[in-house]
Order: sequence, then C-alpha cells, then structure tokens
Amino acid sequence: MTPEPAAPSSPALLEMRGITKRYPGVVANDQISLDLRPGEIHALLGENGAGKTTLMNVLYGLATPDEGQILLDGQAVEIASPHDAIERGISMVHQHFMLIPVLTVADNILLGEEPMRNAVVLDRKRAATAIRDLGSSLGWEIDPDREVGQLSVGWQQRVEILKAIYRRAKILVLDEPTAVLTPQETREIFDVLRRLRDQGYGIVFISHKLYEVLDIADRITVIRRGKVVGTRRPAETNEDELAEMMVGREVQLTVARGQSNPSGAMLEVRDLVVRDDRGREVVHGVTFDVRAGEILGIAGVAGNGQEELVGALTGLRRAQGGWRVPTSPAPAPAVSTGWG
Repeated sequence: MTPEPAAPSSPALLEMRGITKRYPGVVANDQISLDLRPGEIHALLGENGAGKTTLMNVLYGLATPDEGQILLDGQAVEIASPHDAIERGISMVHQHFMLIPVLTVADNILLGEEPMRNAVVLDRKRAATAIRDLGSSLGWEIDPDREVGQLSVGWQQRVEILKAIYRRAKILVLDEPTAVLTPQETREIFDVLRRLRDQGYGIVFISHKLYEVLDIADRITVIRRGKVVGTRRPAETNEDELAEMMVGREVQLTVARGQSNPSGAMLEVRDLVVRDDRGREVVHGVTFDVRAGEILGIAGVAGNGQEELVGALTGLRRAQGGWRVPTSPAPAPAVSTGWG
C-alpha cells in the first residue's frame, strides 16, 4: 500500500485535532485530524454521509464539536458561529448556495461589508468597481448590477467565491462545488482554484468524485464512517485504491451492461414548450420518444428546465405548446392528449 505523505515543513494555516461530533445514535466525526497548508488544495473524499460536511460545519461554526481542537496559524481558537469563522479568514461555499436571488450581485457580495461614502450613504460606484476588479483578477467579467436570480447556477457559484475573497478569506471551503456544474464550468472553476492556490490561499475541496480529486488536489484525505482512513497524494494513488478506502472493500468501477432490446414507443413528445413559475420559457420545442424496455436519460444542470419538463409530462404544469402521445404496448390504438 502506498505510504501516507510526510507532513510538509511549512506551518499549517489550519489544524483540526481529534475532532469528534456526536448526534443521537451516531458519531458523525470520530477523532478526525486534518491540516491545511498555505497554497494547497486539500481534498476531503468520502461517500455521502461519511462525515465530510459535518467536519467543515464544525470549522465554520455551524456545529459545536464534542471533543477536539482547532488551530489557525498554530494558535488554538474557538469558532462559535459563522461570523467568528469569517472574522478569522474562513469562508465556506455551501452545496446549496447562500445567496438572496432578488438582490444584485453587488448586494450579495457586500452584505455586511458595505463601503460607505459617509455614515449613512453606500458608495455604490466604489463597490461596483471593486467587484469588477476582483472578478477580472480571476478571469471573470461580471455585472455587479445583475440580479442573482437571473444568473445560471455556475455564475451563482462564482458570486459565492467572489464573496468569500472580498471578505478577505484565506481559507476557502468548497462543499461539493461541482455537483451542479457542467463539465465546462467545472474546468473553469478548477482553473480559478489553481490560481487561488498559487496566490497562497488554502482550499478544502469536499467531494465524492474520484477523478475530480485526483485532478485538482495536492493531498487527498479519505473519510469513512466518520473516521480518517488515510491521506494520499494524487501522484501516488489511483481511483481503485481511493474507492477501496472510501467503502472498505475492493470496488469494481466498471459495470457490465446487459443487452438492451427496446421495442415500440410508449411515449412520444413533440415540440414541447413549457414556462417556469416566473413566465420564462425554459423548455424550447423539445422532442423525444420513450420506448418499451428502455431507460431514457435526461441530463442537465439543475435549473435548465428538467423540473418543468417532468411537470408537463405528469400533468402538474400546463405547457404552452407541443403535444404528447402515450402509446399502449398492447395493440390498442394510441390516445392523444394534446396540450394547449
């Protein structure tokens, strides 16, 4: 087995020593120790429910540990709330974003940190300039006056990262940051994380995707059932070993698929048009068939019309155009249920 990496000589930005967090009937974190160095991306890898997010909630002040100690720059600290964490240079981008959709990009980033012209007037011009400059430093052209609710999921995540950097974070925790991103958006976020790492930020990257942590991380710590089972460097491990560490047994990463023999169409959808709750067209003339003996996958990042599509198919939402024909597998004639 590949030996665990030796501890680096540079001082740690963050050390978590013997963190234990119990809930009724379960030990979510069991004597977990972790450290983070300046200019490092440290991936926290594990199955859903392994205890990764709980550990970071302890760091961010959202949960109080039953045992253990947190050190920042070698000094023991107590973090009682997210406000404490932010004051100490720790910021967390949650899997479900903590943004206010009806506010602008600038309002979300500046909330609580507003630059003032005097005691009562917000200096919006200076705020907008600061946000544009910060975005440009990361390769983003961002409109500070755009409502967050009008942005794609990928851009909302960028706003979360900008908010963390604007608040002078030196430790950035990303909880499953790619769960809602397209492959292209994931590559763009990885480029930004590498740029931040090169600027000296310490980044904790929480994931359960093996190929992603091997791509982005400098070190990988694996958690299983609330315990650390090992730390590896990407160059010294592979997906097979990491998967075995995650689940505690050898894992077959390839799946043998049986032969598919689909027959006639059971559902036909033609030129379907659907609007969301705000009246925006989110399904634009979609056409597809579903055949008997077939699993049809509909892929896309959350917020791209899947929910509205399913609602229209099941009768929970009225479509603005198009039609469907559900077809019985028996020889009976098809029944048309048009939408209008």
